[in-house]
Amino acid sequence: MIDTQTLIDCTGAARADAERYTLHLADGMNRFGIHSVNAMAVFFGQLAIESDALQKVEENLNYTTPARLREIFPSLFVKGGYRAEEYVRNPRGLSMLRYKGFHGRGLIQLTWEDAYIAAGHALGADFRRNPELLLQPQYAAQSACWFFAVFKDCLPAAERGDVYDVTGPVNGPARLKLAERKAITARAYRVLSQ
Repeated sequence: MIDTQTLIDCTGAARADAERYTLHLADGMNRFGIHSVNAMAVFFGQLAIESDALQKVEENLNYTTPARLREIFPSLFVKGGYRAEEYVRNPRGLSMLRYKGFHGRGLIQLTWEDAYIAAGHALGADFRRNPELLLQPQYAAQSACWFFAVFKDCLPAAERGDVYDVTGPVNGPARLKLAERKAITARAYRVLSQ
């Protein structure tokens, strides 16, 4: 079982953020089998990046320029024919256009309707009808554990300490911030091995 100080030391989270999630993460990690030092370290490395050290539980879709929207979502605004100008400072509209309202929520940014439905079945909540539930500490934390261990089946690679193989299913083929994920995982491994 993890405690608040261990979570702070592993993820770099502020105390208030760690306190908000410690018990819920401990419960979810126990429930979904994230037990070994390797698996916990890799999980914390992903969690720290995806949630910005436990500060964020919702994807920021508030873009301030059309150029940035075209850069981030070329399939919509370069190839797709949608006008980027209509989605500047329009996070709700962008969420509906890109994700049909099921944009990233929770500590590991659960995305897409099928994931919301599956997580709801696993955790006993209706995230499809009430997606904002994933912003609550209990569901933000437990959905992250479920996503990591069950939905994306990251445990085998995490047990090997393979941050590269875990980052693909969690973040996508671009594996953004891979070096940072590896550094946080290494720090968490040192903390958990003491």
